[in-house]
Amino acid sequence: MIAASTAGCSGARLSHDEVRKQISEIGKSSLLPDSIQIQRIVSQSDNAAIAETTVSLAFEFKRDKSSGPWRIASVRLGDRDWVGVDELIAAVNESRRRTTLESMQKLSAGITAYRVGTGVLPNATEIVGLTNLLHPLYMMELVRVDAWGRPIHYEVSGTGYRLISFGADGIRGTSDDVVLSP
Repeated sequence: MIAASTAGCSGARLSHDEVRKQISEIGKSSLLPDSIQIQRIVSQSDNAAIAETTVSLAFEFKRDKSSGPWRIASVRLGDRDWVGVDELIAAVNESRRRTTLESMQKLSAGITAYRVGTGVLPNATEIVGLTNLLHPLYMMELVRVDAWGRPIHYEVSGTGYRLISFGADGIRGTSDDVVLSP
């Protein structure tokens, strides 16, 4: 099941036809409209809506040798070429990295506002303690987790601090970590 959030659709209410049309055009994929089933449109406001759908996709399976385990090698959206699963995961993780960095920048702005207001960095050892000090006085949006759903880490060192996400693999100190050191 895919939950699609759409904005900017023409008309006052989002229609099933509009949902099907926009999903079929995601990433220029040319999904066949018949491959998209709309379950329902929920949570609709003036500028956002969530459509619960089912989209049929084709998956290519491969194995290294005839007795080895099968693995998903690629996926095909609509009538387009096959997309390698590694390429698809890399694109998703890059999007999550950008979203995580944006969240960390919001936290950093809250930390800066706190420092300006109090003269010191927030005295916290983990994200819940940090956000309890910052929200809502120093930052409006409550941010605690990265785009992978894991807690963002806050470390103070002298007069500076770092915000750290352990990235896609969830392991500290690897190349996919997202670090913000203002």
